[in-house]
Amino acid sequence: MRRGLRTLLFLAAGAMPVGAADRIDELQLEIGRLRGQLAAVDGLVRARESTLAAMTQEFRRINEDLGALKTPAPPPMAGPFLSGPPPSSDSAGIAKVAVFAPRLEVDSTRRHDTVFIKLKRIEAEAVKLVAELELAQDANGVDLPLDKSGALYVAEWVTSDGQSYSLQLKDGASAQIAASVQVKQLQAHGRMIFVGYRLD
Repeated sequence: MRRGLRTLLFLAAGAMPVGAADRIDELQLEIGRLRGQLAAVDGLVRARESTLAAMTQEFRRINEDLGALKTPAPPPMAGPFLSGPPPSSDSAGIAKVAVFAPRLEVDSTRRHDTVFIKLKRIEAEAVKLVAELELAQDANGVDLPLDKSGALYVAEWVTSDGQSYSLQLKDGASAQIAASVQVKQLQAHGRMIFVGYRLD
């Protein structure tokens, strides 16, 4: 088609007066210049569209981050617990002070049945299972692995042992007893509740 157009222009130029051919050349140059400008403008428009898309994506991300910041943090459970802990009972040992590197121990020289332990972290909105442990028959203690320092924990324990012995929650930093319960034939399950801190 371009060849036909050039041929037509060439024939028209031959039939036109002398100045008309120069005018056609000027028009062709002008059209080429305008096409170049249009291509440049098209490139600028595409670049701006790409920039606007990237900015829109960034604004969405910032909006999501702001939404997360506006969400109120759950109230900490450890502070209120330590300021007024409930009293201990036959089945629940309550640590009145924070416990560092907590450890559950059996205060008995005799062999005992396996004690099964579920360690849970207590939050305002949920209770999360942290670990399931066993205090073996021939072991006298097991470390409780904390996943968050300064949180409120409950160690639920159960055993089929009919013997009577003391199950103690000890502070790993001082080796002091923070709480204890009595295991006996009619009391073979219970819990230890404490605020725990990691030392590592």
